[in-house]
Formats: sequence, structure tokens, C-alpha cells
Amino acid sequence: MATAPRPHSRRLALLILAGLCALAGGCGGDDGSSGSAKDSDEQQIFAAVERLMESERVDDQCEKAVSERFVREVYVTLARCREANKPDDDDDEPDSARISATRIDDDDDDKATTGVTLTSAKGSRATGRLALVKVAGTWKVDRLGVDFLRSIFATLPKEAPTAEERLVLECLAEATRTMSNREVRRLGNLLIGQQLEPGSFPAGALRCIRRQSRPTQEV
Repeated sequence: MATAPRPHSRRLALLILAGLCALAGGCGGDDGSSGSAKDSDEQQIFAAVERLMESERVDDQCEKAVSERFVREVYVTLARCREANKPDDDDDEPDSARISATRIDDDDDDKATTGVTLTSAKGSRATGRLALVKVAGTWKVDRLGVDFLRSIFATLPKEAPTAEERLVLECLAEATRTMSNREVRRLGNLLIGQQLEPGSFPAGALRCIRRQSRPTQEV
């Protein structure tokens, strides 16, 4: 039985969090010129997303930019988050990220969502929404939207550095098309948290990998 290769764990974590190292300075949106409370919230939300997407500091990735729920759902423990986000010399430079359509919840002004568009150096683009929560007056990313995760999975194959990784990521992308939102979130959390092993791959992805890895028989 063919064993599914495991792509570089740090690259995979950045892939989901930042379109496979596809984030950069230059998030667009409101210019914040009015100075209103709404503008202040949007500026803080922009800062939280920017910190998560661009910073290489472990404190930003595990505490300052994200909520406790984000850490718990993705990494399980703060210690595991810190270990997973240690800087890696092989990390690629970020490229381009934009936020838009930020919305503060009408019923709870401590909750918000914002749209994110990620464009990699190769031109691949993923879009979706992030959920944020205000904790002690500070906005933090609380969850990645399922639409964002689905878009990222669809983008993964275009960013693969090797043919072997591209095969795995194409099979994952194919499998997610028919998976439920809950399953996509589970898979995304495993991938971000660097806990995705071949044994936890969706059955459809494993079948695809075995099929694609099978040597072609000569006639």
C-alpha cells in the first residue's frame, strides 16, 4: 500500500493560515480617516488579522492575534501552538493579503466577521471570512470560516513545491468538495495544528492517493 507523503509541516500550517506563505503587507480596506468608534474597531480588526497573517512572532500567532478558542480548537494547548509556530528558516516571504467587508455583530458588538483575500506569489487566490471576538477590549481572530478553508484547500495544489506534494494536495482538495462543513473544519484544524497524518486523511483522499500512486502497467 502506498504511503501518503507528508508535506513540510510549517509550510502546511502557513498554507492554511496564510495561503501557503502567501501573506504580505498591504492589506486593503478602510483608510480609517473618520476617527469614529466603528473605524477604530475596523482598524483593530485589521491589526489582528495582519498580526496573525504576517507576524513570525510566536506570541502573535498564539496569544495576541487569536482567541483562546482558536488555540484550543486548532492546537489543543498553548504549548503545542508555541511549538508549531517556531520560526523556520525555510519559510517563504509573504506576498499579498487584503481584508474587506468588516461587519460588527448588531446584537453583540464584541463579535465581528471580516472578509479576507489571499494572493500568493504564484498568483493563486483564496477568499473567505474570518470570525473575530473582542477580549478585554482587544479584537482577536476566533475562527477561520469554512468558506475560507474550502477556498484554501482548492488552492493548495497550485502552491505545492514538488510533484509528490501536489498529488497529495490535489487528492485532499478533491475530497473536501464533498465533505460536510464540520469535516472540512476538522481537517483544516488538524492541518493548521500540524497534526494531520496519513491516518487521519479522509478516506476519499487516501483512495485518490493510492490510485494516483499506482504504477502504470504496460500493455
